[in-house]
Amino acid sequence: MNHCVQQNILPKLFFSIVFFIMLSGCGSDRQGDEIGALKDTNYPENYELRKNEQFIMNDVRGPEDVSAFPARIPTSWQKYSQGSTNRLAILLTDSTASWLGVAHGLKTIGVPFIITTDYRRAIQHKVVMVYPIISGSALSPEALQALAAFPRNGGTLIGIQVLGALNEVFGFEEPVPSKQHFQIKILPDSENVYTKQFDLSKELTISIGNKVRFKETIGTYSYSKTQLPPLATYEDKSAAVTQKFFESGSAFAFGFDIGYLLLKANNIRHEDFNRSTANDFEPTVDVVLRLIKQIYMHNDRNAAYVSTVPYNKNLAVCITHNINFRRALENSRAYASEEKKLGVRSTYFIQTKYIKDRKDFIFRSADDFKIIKDLHDLGMDVQSNGVSGSPLFDQFEQGTGSEFYPTYKPYVMGWDKTYYGSIFGEMRVSRFLIDRMVPGINTLCFRSSYLYTPFTYPQSLMASGYRFSSSTSANSVLSHFPYQLNYNREYDSELDAFEFPVTNGDELPPFTADRAESAIALAKKIARYGGCYIGQVHPNKTGLKVEKEFIAAMKEEAWFGTIRDFGLWWAARNEVSLDINYEGGRRVVTVNVPKRMEGLAIMLPLRSTPVSVEGGGKHSIDGKLIIFELAEGRIRITLDS
Repeated sequence: MNHCVQQNILPKLFFSIVFFIMLSGCGSDRQGDEIGALKDTNYPENYELRKNEQFIMNDVRGPEDVSAFPARIPTSWQKYSQGSTNRLAILLTDSTASWLGVAHGLKTIGVPFIITTDYRRAIQHKVVMVYPIISGSALSPEALQALAAFPRNGGTLIGIQVLGALNEVFGFEEPVPSKQHFQIKILPDSENVYTKQFDLSKELTISIGNKVRFKETIGTYSYSKTQLPPLATYEDKSAAVTQKFFESGSAFAFGFDIGYLLLKANNIRHEDFNRSTANDFEPTVDVVLRLIKQIYMHNDRNAAYVSTVPYNKNLAVCITHNINFRRALENSRAYASEEKKLGVRSTYFIQTKYIKDRKDFIFRSADDFKIIKDLHDLGMDVQSNGVSGSPLFDQFEQGTGSEFYPTYKPYVMGWDKTYYGSIFGEMRVSRFLIDRMVPGINTLCFRSSYLYTPFTYPQSLMASGYRFSSSTSANSVLSHFPYQLNYNREYDSELDAFEFPVTNGDELPPFTADRAESAIALAKKIARYGGCYIGQVHPNKTGLKVEKEFIAAMKEEAWFGTIRDFGLWWAARNEVSLDINYEGGRRVVTVNVPKRMEGLAIMLPLRSTPVSVEGGGKHSIDGKLIIFELAEGRIRITLDS
């Protein structure tokens, strides 16, 4: 996969102008630039820190452990091979393909699935996706024959990159390859059960390339002479997603590798596909997942799914604050007190900067560090924003894994120069200091100051004791959902760590009171399909005004919580399984919940009503929706038919 141009010169130049000419740092509302100019500067090879440039707390030293990467173990498709026939079946025709993107995407959207390489097992399911390719070289004649008969016998077949042998089944003449398709356009149709959910401009046209900056994008196929109007086209009006219907079955052909697209987005290894840098609606990944989910839901009588938001609210909201300059720290206690009055718990990302460099330092005394505990005592969530606040974090050396306070001394000389910084140092030392100030807190989430991350970032999180991250913008990952991270931001090895991308940040000037209006409008777009909204707000009077207006507008339809709360919920949800079997003529839904979680919501099959629920504790039922206040273990739900 190509290296991420997001992290190369143009975006960095843009952010450098925004952050260091207009602001003193991400989340800062201080005007002016104390950091070095954007022009090339000759810096000395080394810098010797003066005694008055570091605050040292007596008898504080750590962490004492050594951080090391977890073993890189490629994830096997067989991990996802178990489950009942109510699940969407993925027939894998190439085990080296980007199938992990499909798996993570379906888990994100809540669709139960299995992966198999056996076509005979696949066609026992009602909905089958053949991934990543359908051709005579990828499938045996017997498999092709069985797949051709599948929709004619009432099944639903989803073909990804249909390149031969089954063209007539999918209702087109020939696949036509191209690297010149930069957009996919959903054809608006209020009568079409699959696409009527899309009516916003950026849902109807999603981006898969940047035609302004690049001559080519990912490889795609268009389908010629379709028998029915396609569900989606490319910008040249050639078919991107086809549809064909049989007496009781259906077939859909996607002309692009959905797994590859999802992994490019999640790993930020795309070539500026996003149309906005930040603070805007960018649902490319979400549209693809929602379309597949709708195909599954409409064509399987036993289709069910896991809600993406606690208690099946429309939107998950986490309000965050970056405490990365002196005034923000000074304001934080009073601000947290106001939030407590509002009944809101937010997340404070603390930059534990104890070095006085060109950005000054935040923590100058032991009393300053006590503020961290005060925030926690007020009920707020405290997480890490690193140590130095350097814009070069993603370019730091990895470090030894033994960095500790007070000997870790990163010194920010200018935008393009930081001395002695390391990835491990930023992550280990900041976490240690927060945990030291609030015993038992167990810091779990890290945020990079400038939303740049190195390729080793996912395994660095795990090695340093974190499980969650909020270090990307939703626009750059083309999605308004959390997602699971992969080793080296690549495609073959998943980690038990999750990213919660920033939806709306306070870093883009001007941050004024009217920002509430645009924030609410963006939140309502995402709330239409159960996404998440990670807001970033200045801890000052303007920020409080914006936050109050946002809460008032969204409190009825959104779930509000901290990054820690949502992270633990999402990680537990990631392990939930959902299967349906027949027992004594009735359907029984089995939900396995390995880790305790609040607000688990299950959408049961259409035209079904639960008649009994065993396990799961206190719950509520609203038609085909069942919500568990506190769920753990095995839950059996017997349906009325």
